[in-house]
Amino acid sequence: MTSGAGLIARIDASWAELAELVDSLGPGGLTVTGPDGWAVKDHLTHVAAWERWLIALLDRSDRKVAMGLPAGFNGTIDEINAEVWARQKDKSGAQALAEFRDTHSQLMSVLGRMSDAELTLPYRHYEPHAAEDPETAQAVSVWVAGNTYEHYAEHVGWIKSLTAEGS
Repeated sequence: MTSGAGLIARIDASWAELAELVDSLGPGGLTVTGPDGWAVKDHLTHVAAWERWLIALLDRSDRKVAMGLPAGFNGTIDEINAEVWARQKDKSGAQALAEFRDTHSQLMSVLGRMSDAELTLPYRHYEPHAAEDPETAQAVSVWVAGNTYEHYAEHVGWIKSLTAEGS
């Protein structure tokens, strides 16, 4: 199990890679759009939405509402992602970038207040209505990893591919 400091170090390193990539694109690069309709800025609002989901989990509040979805929205991860995209795709690059940075700052503040012991508690501790299964028995740090540094790495790859196509 990674300590809180180790987890934060991994998040910081992966975040830095993503943020440096985004910064290197400049404002015009945020609007480069792929064949699926997603622009770089849409990747940023998507990452921010899933960070808000994580903040809500850790605060024990409604995760989907935190993502900007209506209360009671029910769907698969792909449907959630599509709905988040549909609701945020009209944001400007500057708005998306500000949301991306602000949400990350909020998440890091939440994580910075958590102890190692809190990070080892199972997902079910934070979402008591979750089904009892092996996934919800995992330490919440596994969910933090999946919605931070592992997620950032995916989007670094997609953004690099998207911007290479646009060049």
